[in-house]
Amino acid sequence: MRFVASVERLVPTVLGRRVRNYLDDRAWRRQPPLNFDNANLRCVSGFDLVCAMNDPVIGAAFAEDHAGIAGVFGAGEIEGGVNPGDRRALYHLVGHFKPRCILEIGTHVGASTVHIASALRRFIDQGSLCTVDIVDVNGPEGAWRSFGMHQPPAGVISDLGLAPITTFVTGPAAAVLASSGPHFDMISLDGDHAKAAVYREISAALRVLNPNGLIVLHDFYPDGKPLVPGGNVEFGPAAAASRIARETDALAFLPLGNLPWPTKNGGKATSLALVSRR
Repeated sequence: MRFVASVERLVPTVLGRRVRNYLDDRAWRRQPPLNFDNANLRCVSGFDLVCAMNDPVIGAAFAEDHAGIAGVFGAGEIEGGVNPGDRRALYHLVGHFKPRCILEIGTHVGASTVHIASALRRFIDQGSLCTVDIVDVNGPEGAWRSFGMHQPPAGVISDLGLAPITTFVTGPAAAVLASSGPHFDMISLDGDHAKAAVYREISAALRVLNPNGLIVLHDFYPDGKPLVPGGNVEFGPAAAASRIARETDALAFLPLGNLPWPTKNGGKATSLALVSRR
């Protein structure tokens, strides 16, 4: 994907997108079927998303933590980053399911990172977050500079006192997911959205998941249409899920749907989805 990113910097946006789509389609056609072992996934019957999103205790904790986050990171929309409503949803998921060890694929500007780490500190004793990106998000190539932020994600994490529980890793998701290191209670996949990449990452994530674990997908659009007026669409995660569903009935994909609070463009719909065991 580094090659594709380099091409996109040298050619017009539309042509760069066509190159990416062409390479994704070629990889997709060549992708052999993979194994999707659901043994360690939380069962679909174990989800009460309405309760998770409406829990007043979590809501009160979020209001308190959000005030601190807003003072350091900001509270508004950041282009290319997870929107404020989805950030809160991730906070509620951590508060509800209480995963002790979390892996995040796709740090970007750290919008979701900060909220996941804040929920970990609030609800989990000795929790840990490992956040991974293909580029050094805290260096000069990090997106924080291009989006006008005054400091990188690590600076925000440090200012909020979250550094002891947060580790930044630079490298491809495949290498981290193939590691023989620690396994995780929750894995958030929000990095490469190409359908072939998401397909491989879900299979790999299942192998490093602790029992009763949770996989979260972002930018999941089941019908290939925007969830809010004027919104964008990423096709990869849902396309990967559709292929997995054709190949096995072991997994269920559960979009969170509408949230109790706004997400973006005046709507309440979120593109977050959970992967569970049937």
